Amino acid sequence: MKNLTLLLFVILLLSGCSTNPYNTQTNYKGVEITKSAAIGAVGGAVAGVAIGDSRKSTLIGAGIGALIMGGSKAYQEYSE
Repeated sequence: MKNLTLLLFVILLLSGCSTNPYNTQTNYKGVEITKSAAIGAVGGAVAGVAIGDSRKSTLIGAGIGALIMGGSKAYQEYSE
């Protein structure tokens, strides 16, 4: 549980550092993709802990969740 808490803290910290306070409509898409990838990573990490209960399954779940959520948001943002 301690590792999961640390993982969540690092993910939220990194997603907070990726924001730009001077966002315009042209560069706002990257922030939204980063937010979606961070949410997917957290959800995937939780699913990995629930399924496998090991560090390896947590990291695999976080990676797959980030890829799925970030990729789907990128597709939505750039397919207009």
